[in-house]
This record gives sequence, structure tokens and C-alpha cells, in this order.
Amino acid sequence: MKKILLFTVLCLFQISFSQVSLDKNKLVKEGVKYKFSQYEEVLHNIEARDYFKKARANKTVGEAFTYLGGFGLGFGLAQALQSEDKKINVNGTTQTVKVEKAKGAWAIVGIGAGLVGIGIPFALAANKNAKRAMAIENGQPVAFQPYFKLESAGNRLALSYNF
Repeated sequence: MKKILLFTVLCLFQISFSQVSLDKNKLVKEGVKYKFSQYEEVLHNIEARDYFKKARANKTVGEAFTYLGGFGLGFGLAQALQSEDKKINVNGTTQTVKVEKAKGAWAIVGIGAGLVGIGIPFALAANKNAKRAMAIENGQPVAFQPYFKLESAGNRLALSYNF
């Protein structure tokens, strides 16, 4: 009887203090998965909603840059690696010469890599804001917590202030 009572109390405690978590690109609350667009149904804290709204905006911008950059990388590489064999007669001998079709293909690859590089900080900011929103919703502390650290710098010691 004691085990059943303990199990019931634990279940009630878990249900009453349910937490929201992230699972890849889904919100999970009480075992039910929600899309990022359904965050208003899941998050009840206003501050958590604001952080999650920022996370969604950063995620959208980051994905746009990353997809465009990936397309540029793929298209540019395909053009750059494409060549044509052309046969030329020189003094009665036939020689084969490779002719590149696209001159600006490597520029497209560079632009694509730059766009992917621009998308990375947006993805990191989205992840940071989403985690902060989950911490606020679940009642975990998210205050600014700087700390000192004693480090060795070659043959000397250094005291660093990390924030």
C-alpha cells in the first residue's frame, strides 16, 4: 500500500510541475510534441514567449541565409567542376584541351560560403534564446552569473573574469 501511495504522489507531483523541453525542432510538454509555431499554446510565461519569439525569428533568418548559401555552394561547385574536352589540330597532330564553361563559378562558391557563414550566428542566437525561454518557463535561474577563474599562462598565473 505504501508503494502505491508513493507512486501516486510522485505521479501527481510530476503532472503538477510538468516542464517544457526541446527535442530537436519540437517543443515537448507532458509527452506531447508541439511545433515551434505552436509555442503560444505551450509557453505560459510572457517573458518566455518573448524569448521564444526572438528564437523563431533568428531561426528563420539563419535558415534563409544557410539555404541560399548551400544552393550557391552546390550550384557553383557543379559549374566549376564542369569542363568540356575540345580537340585542336596543331601541325597535323590532334591535341585535347579542357575548356572551362563557367568563369565566375568560384565566385558563386565563395558567396555561398559567405552566406552560410552569416547564417551560423543566427542559428546560435536562436538556440540561445530558445534555451533561455525553456529555462524561464521551467522556473530555472537565468540571471547573469559572472565568475573568476585562476589559469596558468605559460610559467605565470592569471586571474580571469568570465561572464
